Amino acid sequence: MKNNKHLYFMSDINSPYLCSVLLCFLLIGPGHLFAGSGVYGTKAMGMGTAFLAVSDDPSAIAFNPAGLTQLKGTQMYGGVTAITGSTKFKGSGDSEHTDFQMFFPPFMYAASDLGTRDLRFGIGLFSPFGIGGRKWPTDGVIKYLSVENSTATGAVNPTFAYRVSPNVSIGAGISYMMARIEAESRIDQSAVGGQDGTLKMTGQGGGWGYNLGVLFTPSPEWSFGIAYRSSIRIDYDGKVVLSNIAPALQPLFGGNRFRSGISSKCTFPDQLGLGIAYRPSEKWTISVEAERYGWSSLRESKIEVERKVPVAGFTDRRTRLDWKDTLAFKIGAEYRYSKALSLRGGYAYYPSYVPDHTLEPSNPDSDQHNISIGFGHGLGSWLLDFSYNLGLWEDRRVENGILSGRYENTIHYFSFGLNKAF
Repeated sequence: MKNNKHLYFMSDINSPYLCSVLLCFLLIGPGHLFAGSGVYGTKAMGMGTAFLAVSDDPSAIAFNPAGLTQLKGTQMYGGVTAITGSTKFKGSGDSEHTDFQMFFPPFMYAASDLGTRDLRFGIGLFSPFGIGGRKWPTDGVIKYLSVENSTATGAVNPTFAYRVSPNVSIGAGISYMMARIEAESRIDQSAVGGQDGTLKMTGQGGGWGYNLGVLFTPSPEWSFGIAYRSSIRIDYDGKVVLSNIAPALQPLFGGNRFRSGISSKCTFPDQLGLGIAYRPSEKWTISVEAERYGWSSLRESKIEVERKVPVAGFTDRRTRLDWKDTLAFKIGAEYRYSKALSLRGGYAYYPSYVPDHTLEPSNPDSDQHNISIGFGHGLGSWLLDFSYNLGLWEDRRVENGILSGRYENTIHYFSFGLNKAF
């Protein structure tokens, strides 16, 4: 019974980790930040993603589809965002740092007026919640919660927009989003005389959603945008593999290696934003925005295991997350220095959606301040965009039953985009 009890203890430690990682891909590291950091639009990122009332390039498909009515002819816009960051944890012992990693979520849009005056069609391929992850050292205490996790999301989003009147445009689209998760941690088997075991997990799935937008331009100086992107439920299927199982525990799992299918469901949050843009002159555009993220769709997580080992506690698990909705605030500006060159800057504030009692190393979220700069340079029918965004997370200290200590985070985003008009 001693061995069984210890294995149940190990399972109880790792199950919440399994659930939270399986249930939200991009909720790790840079993950959720991508939902608002503009990784799918270089110009938008340069303006602090205060873009709902601007949306004047093909990335309007992702931000506010009604903005497509501002485009003429056919345009294609593609690019990539390079993301790197670091996380430091300081508990009761030595501090731990994540390893250096880089991620490259791409985006691609095409939009056309279809030879009409008021109708527009577009299609976008982008990463709504990004691509990212963290890799912790294998010689610290965090390894029993997380060694490595990574997530990738991608969506296909066909969109229509229509100019209802000279001052009002509407847009709508449907999207299919795919998500993939990979995670690894260690299992402490010292109580039964074994070395650390290894847990590896992968999961993938997809789901449908939609987005809506309205753009109201009462005068050349003012524009107002409102956009909504629905929640998307992802049905995950995957596998979990336990290896290097201690000899004392092998009879329960049929050897030193055990594999099982797993499944789970995750509802990615909806987003509702309202933006205002003001153009005091032909050279300046100033925009402000507020956007709500519906993180409360993830109050709890559940993972279902195909091959259960009840005596070891390796069964279905339900874990509290208690995430909360948040309201982000953004401000951005663009200055048209010349006909060819535009300069941009912005700031955005994203409050944390994770409460203290469920914060853990794979997702050490905190209030975030984003500072961005960028430029656009045109040459004939081509336009090159570049933006840099610095994500400064407030230091956060938590005392909970998972892992107590202080987290520090910094993230850098470098985005490149190229627009071609036909």
